[in-house]
Amino acid sequence: MSGESLNQKCKLLSKEPEIRFAGFLDMMGNLVVGSFSDGIKPLKNDNERKKMFIEAVLRIRTRQDFDENLGPVEYAAARRKNVVTFTFLYSDKVLFISAEPNVDIDKTAQKIMSMCS
Repeated sequence: MSGESLNQKCKLLSKEPEIRFAGFLDMMGNLVVGSFSDGIKPLKNDNERKKMFIEAVLRIRTRQDFDENLGPVEYAAARRKNVVTFTFLYSDKVLFISAEPNVDIDKTAQKIMSMCS
């Protein structure tokens, strides 16, 4: 999938009111494309975000060890006090989303998956 089509998906996702950030990561945790929604102030600096992206990719790669027995992970979510983060394996990229802390996790995940399919 081209960088431009990934960028379009990020722009579409970032227009949703509950989404703070949408980005695609490569398998080394580097941000390929992505940005914050308009008016959103990042909670982490660039270095902290980079660490968070690497950790998200490592978690996805570790979970893949169990795909044969349990089936592939559709998405993973973490609810924190100030934000909910989602990760989705998307071809050879990881879609990383941060959303407002009060979202309905399953409903938001289904919405993201339908927007990216």
